[in-house]
Amino acid sequence: MSKRKINISVESIMVILLMIVFAVSISVLIYQGSQTYRIILKDKELAENNRIALSYINMKIKQNDTKDAINLDSFPPIKDDVLVISHHGLEKGLITYIFFYEGALWECYTDSVLDLTISSKIIDLDGQLIFSKDDIKGQIITTLSKNIDDTNPTRMYATLRAH
Repeated sequence: MSKRKINISVESIMVILLMIVFAVSISVLIYQGSQTYRIILKDKELAENNRIALSYINMKIKQNDTKDAINLDSFPPIKDDVLVISHHGLEKGLITYIFFYEGALWECYTDSVLDLTISSKIIDLDGQLIFSKDDIKGQIITTLSKNIDDTNPTRMYATLRAH
């Protein structure tokens, strides 16, 4: 083989190798970008679900804020306290139970005690949602934690007018 043909062969091989490196680099870049996008999208979805859940709870509290209408109670199948809203007016005698169960926010609208079979799932939540009540300040406190050891949970304070 002549020296010219060897140089052309080496150049051709180098160009092909460069194209392969370029193709692999682009593939890795696209893969990394898609993974980052999925993580960002998941974080945004979780934040949106948390906002929806807290907004829903706040709206229910504000809609039914009358004297002795909003309390916390415990029910055996549910580990934490349940928000109990007693209705007045046209809905007198009906009760709404709002609770966190199996990774989701649930609601039970009934005229008797809480029943999981007639409860409706509102939205899935990642973490733990706990209700508490501050009788001195007249507030319902909703705490949304990512996990049990969360040092910076999201808290919503709903001050009751009819305290």
